[in-house]
Amino acid sequence: MQKIDWSILRRSVNGDLTEKEKQEVEAWRNESGENERYYQKMKNFFTQEKSKEVDVRKNLKKFEQRTYGKQRKIFIGLCKYVAVFICLVGTIVLWQKFDTVQPEVNSLALAPGKDQAVLYTGSGKAIVLESRLRTNIVISDSLFVEQDSNVLNYEGIEAKGKMVDEFHLMRVPRGGEFSMKLSDGTMVHLNAETDLRYPVRFSGEERRVVLSGEAFFDVAKSGTPFIVELNGFEVKVLGTRFNINAYEGESRFETTLERGSVEINVKGKTLLLEPGEQAVLTNTGELSKQKVDVSLYTAWKDGYFVFEDERLEDVMNTVARWYDVNLFYQNPGVKEIRINGNISRYKDFSVLLEKIEKLDIVHFDIKGNNITVIDK
Repeated sequence: MQKIDWSILRRSVNGDLTEKEKQEVEAWRNESGENERYYQKMKNFFTQEKSKEVDVRKNLKKFEQRTYGKQRKIFIGLCKYVAVFICLVGTIVLWQKFDTVQPEVNSLALAPGKDQAVLYTGSGKAIVLESRLRTNIVISDSLFVEQDSNVLNYEGIEAKGKMVDEFHLMRVPRGGEFSMKLSDGTMVHLNAETDLRYPVRFSGEERRVVLSGEAFFDVAKSGTPFIVELNGFEVKVLGTRFNINAYEGESRFETTLERGSVEINVKGKTLLLEPGEQAVLTNTGELSKQKVDVSLYTAWKDGYFVFEDERLEDVMNTVARWYDVNLFYQNPGVKEIRINGNISRYKDFSVLLEKIEKLDIVHFDIKGNNITVIDK
């Protein structure tokens, strides 16, 4: 992504630009799909956060209690322009401050993830997808799908001659993310190390997809139920926005509802969610729900890591998928250190590691893509 003055981008959200600056922003956005994608995420963020304020004194007090309490909790993120730490309380407030921070140790540079995925057709054909401005992905002689930047669009799909009736698999690798619009207009944002199996066109009495990994769904309203099938349970909706985190090997699966209603079905058990609630299914089969700050679980799709009272191991697992690194722990006890904070997903990994190291609690030994967490 080419350089541009961040303050100009920030002011462009409110339309507060000179004619020359407007041309500069327009040229920068048209330069690549990555630039346009970054701009849209920034615009969405500030539109959502425009009315929110941060109580610095209250958050600093909470930070001190967590940092020096019995559980040794730490906060990621130093604000360049103020001399205090601000502990995150249910919203993202500091991500832009990292845009001018450069890693101090270049040898530790590990690039963030990017738009990439592999599309597998019903015939087994594998098509590598990368971020582009606009193109058509040819599926077969009678079928093509439109790709616009990092979105693969099946809505209004047209075929010449015989309609292909088949299922496709979108596979996003570690270090990747991608988005798609299903044939019914449902938007799906896929996180790193995620698979989604879906029909080219929905038909019958339900709209069913199969997920492994993490995805945010904005389901198009319809009289036909939309069902997300996972390993061990189903999420059933009509029209709603929700996030599912269901990585294999994790100790729990989470479904977090932003808007609408959701029905969770697990081996005969049914659980209904209202906006602001999260369903949790443990690996022991226990199903429960709780009130949560939804933004903590959906920030990834807008380009941010947000952690509130998270275990270090869970934090590191999350970022490891995005940066495609392998983790090792010299002392397993450090996994229980608690983390609070936020940072852009598009910063070099070394920036995140340096913030943690400066707190003098753990040290990271980096050899290629292998990272060993060492207790100080």
